[in-house]
This record gives sequence, C-alpha cells and structure tokens, in this order.
Amino acid sequence: MKRLAKCRVTIFLLAGWAALSVLGYMGRNDIYKAYQKDVRTTPYFVMVFEGIHDGIWPWMMSGTPWSQPGEHVTGNVNGGDDGRPGPDAGGVPETEALTDPAGTEAPNPAGSTESAGGTAGTEGTETAGGTAGAGETVLPREFVQVDESWFDDAVFIGDSRTVGLRDYGGLDTATFYATVGMNVYDLWEEAFCEVDGEKMTLADALTAKQYGKVYFQIGINEMGTGTIDSFMQEYAAAVERIKELQPNAVIYVQGIMRVTQKKSDSDPIFNNRGILLRNERIALLADNVRVFYIDVNEAVCNDAGNLREDLTFDDLHLYGSKYGIWVDFLLSKGIGEISGSGQAE
Repeated sequence: MKRLAKCRVTIFLLAGWAALSVLGYMGRNDIYKAYQKDVRTTPYFVMVFEGIHDGIWPWMMSGTPWSQPGEHVTGNVNGGDDGRPGPDAGGVPETEALTDPAGTEAPNPAGSTESAGGTAGTEGTETAGGTAGAGETVLPREFVQVDESWFDDAVFIGDSRTVGLRDYGGLDTATFYATVGMNVYDLWEEAFCEVDGEKMTLADALTAKQYGKVYFQIGINEMGTGTIDSFMQEYAAAVERIKELQPNAVIYVQGIMRVTQKKSDSDPIFNNRGILLRNERIALLADNVRVFYIDVNEAVCNDAGNLREDLTFDDLHLYGSKYGIWVDFLLSKGIGEISGSGQAE
C-alpha cells in the first residue's frame, strides 16, 4: 500500500508538471512572452510560476475558453497590486543638482520639423483626425523649434518625474499640477493642484483657467496594478476629460520615461518591456491635429533603448542638472500653425 501511495504521489506530481508545462508552452507567445527564456535551463512550467508570482494567471491567456474580455495581458510583466511602493517613493537630490555639471547635451537638432505625433499618426501632410466640416479635411501639423515663451500658457500634469521638471527645468512661466506618487487612478480624486494658494482637484484647476498647451505624462506608478487594458481605459478617459475641460488647448501625451537596463533586467514590474507596451498604446491616442504623442526617451536613452545611467541617480529619475535635456527636447516639439496652403509654419 505504501508503494502504491508513493506511485500516486509521483503520478500526481508528473501530471501537474505536465499540465503546467503545457500552459507555459501555450502562453509562451502570449501572457508569458516577457518571461521567455532558454527552455533548456528554464522549463515552461517555471514561466507559469513566475507569472503567478506577478499576478498573471493562466486564465488570462487569450483564445482560451476561460478567458474574459479585458483580462488579456499582452506579454506584460505586470502583476496585480502587490503592495509594493511605486518608484515615486524617492525624490531628486538637490545636492546632486548643485554639484553635477550642468547638462549641456542637446540630442535634438534645432529646427526639427519631423511630422507631429511620431509613429502614432500619418506622415507628411496626409489627412488625420477626420474632417472639420463638410468637404473640409483637417491636416496634421508638424513639430517645429520654439523658444521658452512657448510654455507661457502651458500646464504640465504628472508624477514625480514632472515634479523634477518643475523644480529643475527652469520653466518658470509654465504651470505645474504634479505630485510624487500620482497615478491615473487617483488623478481626479486628490486635491494636489495649488491655485492662488488653495489646494484643489485637477478638474477644478483646469476649470478655473484655460491653457494653450497641456503636457500629460503619467504611467510609471501604475505598472504594479491591473493590466495594460485597464490602465489604458483610465488613461484614455483622462485625455478625453482634459479635452473637455481645455477645449482650445493642444494636448501632448508624453511617453513614459524608461528605466536603466540594470533596473529593467532585475525588476519584474518596472521594466522597459512593460513601458514600451504602454507607450505603444498611448501613441495611438494622437491624431496629430489636437493630440500629439511625444517621447522623451528619444533624448535620454542609449542606443539599446535604456535610460542612460549617467543621467539618473536611482535608475528611474533624472539628476536635477539633467532636466535641461528634457527641456531641449520639448523645445523641439512646438506645433506649427497651418498656413493657407495647408502646410505647417
């Protein structure tokens, strides 16, 4: 009987191993894509355990009878809310900003006139954003080089990275509604905006004053909660609400700044693959007419696509003295006006 019991345990373990291996194999190009490793050293069932650890369950796999709409995690190493503090727990050390040489790098050449919206929209002057009226097409505008007066009627909305831009970017004429730890789920609930010495919600602040440009950059703190789909649902809703509250403003949706390779390779949640997947979805919100996608990673990342280690003190945030690189990037992304010929000026 003892031998039979041992056989049953062995059979059960083998069956469980086989079932998990099958699930890992089925999801290798789906929910476990980000865990893909050499199967000779990391069997498929290990990917399943790693996914479970990060809140990714087998029933989230697309195309399965048990999958539910909105549960599909597209290769994102992004677990459920596990109580981990977001990357906004730290701030920019002021001493570093004083001792580090002033940033003189200007990765973007002056006079850039690349098509507005980057990869999100059409190139050149093809139509985008639908029509303005019967038989009248709305043409996309182009990015042009501007000076700092461009920001006189601008408002920046975001998390700790935008706080750093406020504190060290030198954009003294711009308005900033940003706070450490901000995320898209709490964006409209917290009273973090200061207007005439009074704290109020973002909705009240955007109702109190109209701006010409709105810069929106958020997303790093949300990577430990929900899925890309749930994040984008809230993100898109936020952009629509900003459009309603600021009907005459140009809106910039900014890509989430990446992290260093060291951080990306070691962190199952805050990694560049997850950021890239989100940025691809954010870019799709741009119509190149009123909403434009810009990605500061063009200026702060190395050739491998990782945040440069010489620009950051914690693998997530820029040194205070390096925010000038971000400002230079923004100066190359002004929006040209449409002339009578239909070309941006």
